[in-house]
Amino acid sequence: MKAMTYRGPYKLRVESKRDPRIEHPNDAVVRVELAAICGSDLQLYHGMMPDTRVGHTFGHEFIGRVEEIGSSVQSLQVGDRVLVPFNIYCGSCFFCGVLAATPVFRLGRAIVRPAGRRR
Repeated sequence: MKAMTYRGPYKLRVESKRDPRIEHPNDAVVRVELAAICGSDLQLYHGMMPDTRVGHTFGHEFIGRVEEIGSSVQSLQVGDRVLVPFNIYCGSCFFCGVLAATPVFRLGRAIVRPAGRRR
């Protein structure tokens, strides 16, 4: 797959990266169709986050289609169109439980159970 990567302040490069794959039963692989650029992407681009590593892939707000699901995923199906907001979370840790993070949405209706990791 192609990905925009950080090469240093004000330097970006489109590079080939390995295709995502299911690594955990709760994973879903999503093919990105539309992506947003947010303030944190701009902070990375401007070099305002000194711990950013060369090769970091930009983008964490997007719409796409589910291409593959892990064996434990019950709230998504291959072909579903999903919106992945900026606050990605695991849905099972203490902080996710206390902070009640926003769930991933299907376009048109919300999924009751929160989904997990982005791809």
